[in-house]
Amino acid sequence: MKTFKKVLFLFVFAAALVSCSNDDDSGDSGNSGTNGGGESFSAKIDGADFAASTDPATLIGATMSTNNGTTLLTAQGSTNNGDFINFTIMNYNGTGTYTTGDDLSNPNLIQYGELNGTTANVWASNLATAAVGGLQAGQINVTAQDENGAEGTFSFEGYNAADMSTKMITEGQFKVSFDN
Repeated sequence: MKTFKKVLFLFVFAAALVSCSNDDDSGDSGNSGTNGGGESFSAKIDGADFAASTDPATLIGATMSTNNGTTLLTAQGSTNNGDFINFTIMNYNGTGTYTTGDDLSNPNLIQYGELNGTTANVWASNLATAAVGGLQAGQINVTAQDENGAEGTFSFEGYNAADMSTKMITEGQFKVSFDN
């Protein structure tokens, strides 16, 4: 079990690093269409409000890229104290609902993290957490997307392998502009 926890932690940590964004724009990139009203990233973490920072800088970012015919959508929102929610959708195919943490072969992930000094506690829903069993799968629903950005909703039950705790993330909403 210790080996499983270590592998799960390393996977979650690596995924967080890959999908992080250092977007520090003003929050309204001037895009028309999907993201003309600025960016936002919010949720309830075990009932408590989470909202990504838009002051003094917008700590919200997203990318959509295609490599060898596979499209990847990533997005993240962070608070000024370093807490974050991010997700990665592999084989992204436009608007629709994408599941995380339901199967060992599903590479989609979503996670919530709290910065604690120089370390982070992370609660994830991904292919590794599918092996834990009994966890509610995550849902990322992309309701709109154009060349400028995407928006939608999400919810998931996150699992922290370090202490085997869970957190319920509900009422998640995102509106992101794609970084160039």
